[in-house]
Amino acid sequence: MEYHGGDTFAAETTLDFSANINPLGMLESVRAAAMEAIASSERYPDTHCRQLRAALERSLDVPHGWIFCGNGAADVIYRLCYALRPRRALILAPTFSEYEAALNAAGADVIRHNLREEEGFSVTDAVLSAVDSADMVFLCNPNNPTGSLIDPALMRAIAAKCNKKNATLIVDESFIDFVERYEEHTLLRWLERSPGLVITRSFTKMFAMPGLRLGYCATSNAVLIDRLRRSGPPWAVSLPAMNAGVAALAETEFISRTRAVITKERSRVSRRLCALGLRVGESAANFLLIRDDSALDLPAGLAARGVAVRRHIGFRGLDERYFRIAVRLPHENDRLVECIADISRRGSLP
Repeated sequence: MEYHGGDTFAAETTLDFSANINPLGMLESVRAAAMEAIASSERYPDTHCRQLRAALERSLDVPHGWIFCGNGAADVIYRLCYALRPRRALILAPTFSEYEAALNAAGADVIRHNLREEEGFSVTDAVLSAVDSADMVFLCNPNNPTGSLIDPALMRAIAAKCNKKNATLIVDESFIDFVERYEEHTLLRWLERSPGLVITRSFTKMFAMPGLRLGYCATSNAVLIDRLRRSGPPWAVSLPAMNAGVAALAETEFISRTRAVITKERSRVSRRLCALGLRVGESAANFLLIRDDSALDLPAGLAARGVAVRRHIGFRGLDERYFRIAVRLPHENDRLVECIADISRRGSLP
């Protein structure tokens, strides 16, 4: 079984392009905050995450009472499914695999809205009719693994339709911080008018802290916030993760700097890979979806050279031609492109 975070423990990897983590790495202030918390870890952490939710209130301009923090965004997603127990839930294909896994665990019937390859796997207004048969809708914006953004007007139309039919709309914005002019795409400002809207986010990607496990959701539905607390064990967030999250939220310049690096490198890598004959999807996130129409198994060839990429496995709607790469630092991206060029030139994997 392949897990969505990759498995760097099971492979000898020189460069890991399989997990889309901020290539600038964990900030020293975040690392120091987590280490400092270890000295206080002989006591239980605050089960209500008060300090962290207060920091999120300042960062998001959302009342702290609307925020629930969990052991990563995946924990929050599972809790949402357990708390709401949807009968029929709509997901995209391809998209993040944990939505379907969480829905299956909660006993829901899963409906898939297949995105069309000829439309660049973008979400179109065809999704609006699919919403009719669901009482829960999962959207990822930008979507993983495609990196595509949903048009803001369409997103608002989906939110309005879900609100009208009392369907819960869960929008995963785990990659929104990598998006230029992200304020135009987030639905945070819609929370007050839409009690059925839930926005999930993660500290994992932008702040490069997957091992600390920290995510959260925001909703104006106070009843749902209470049910989330009761849908899993207490102390969902460790003290080191809480401290790290508070420190991370103070680093606003780091987000802007990361966004600038990713935007520049994403465009440069995309151009170079296209020049090698690969099909590269449009992306607003820190990763690219690649289609290779040659007979070569590029992921295997890259693995032989110590470079890990994410195969299509785990993403419904993608065949064996597809793989996903993270956007990393210039010298690392150059190494990836050089390896692909070498494989293509040789016409063989070794």
